[in-house]
Amino acid sequence: MKNILVPIDFSQCSMDAFLYAKRLGDTLGFSIKLVHVYNGNLNINASINLHAEKTREETIIEQMNEFVKVNLENSQTSNVLTRQKIETEAIVGLNTTQQIVNLTSNEDDIAMVVIGTTGTGNVLDKMFGSISSGVAQRAHCPVILVPQGTKYKDYEDVLYASNYESADEDLVDQIIDFGNVFRATMHFVHVEENDNYETVEDTIFYKLFEKGDPAFSFNIVNIKNRSVLEGLNQYADENEIDLIVLVNRQRNYLENIFQLSLTKKMARTSKLPVMVFHLLNE
Repeated sequence: MKNILVPIDFSQCSMDAFLYAKRLGDTLGFSIKLVHVYNGNLNINASINLHAEKTREETIIEQMNEFVKVNLENSQTSNVLTRQKIETEAIVGLNTTQQIVNLTSNEDDIAMVVIGTTGTGNVLDKMFGSISSGVAQRAHCPVILVPQGTKYKDYEDVLYASNYESADEDLVDQIIDFGNVFRATMHFVHVEENDNYETVEDTIFYKLFEKGDPAFSFNIVNIKNRSVLEGLNQYADENEIDLIVLVNRQRNYLENIFQLSLTKKMARTSKLPVMVFHLLNE
């Protein structure tokens, strides 16, 4: 069975991400795999004490299991959620983002990552981008960024940011499969800049009907705004969007530092869950 990977640092943010992932996993039939990276940037809560008769890993695993128990007991849907399989893993790593990204390389195991967008990051995280946005940019599977305080609800309206890159046929196929599962209204939204919008629109429209009528309703919208981020957020507010879907082209290290991508900006500012698909550089 596929897993949803949920990195946790025992903060309120990661608690919210865990419960969000549990509800999503119940809908999709996925199990949950919690991971905590220690001796890295996701530092374990200072209130956790090590015992002489236990290793640090054993102590952390014990705390993770308690984390699961407490959160499920406090959840109004705990009677449903506990039917799912939950794994816990503590791993050593100096680079938390890279450790999480490495776990996503096994496509037979990890279907997606669900991660909170506010945690206990240090000063370097604030300078070079949070762990969450780093994972979203570099993971080998889709990543859902969950703002703190967000509770899961079934997706009724999903915004798919459709620029030239996101018109990639394989990615459009994935988002169509996603729409078929949730029966959500899909909003393919292009914010006018320099892309060939007609090409984007034609590609998406063709793919939608390639295998017959899609099982969901959709809108293809072209809007004008000087800021892609502002245009997407405005459309999301006006149309009661439940999830924003972005496509991220994986860039090299220096580009990630010196160029704030739409993914990173959205990770820092969005009040809605953001799902990130990936394109590899050719």
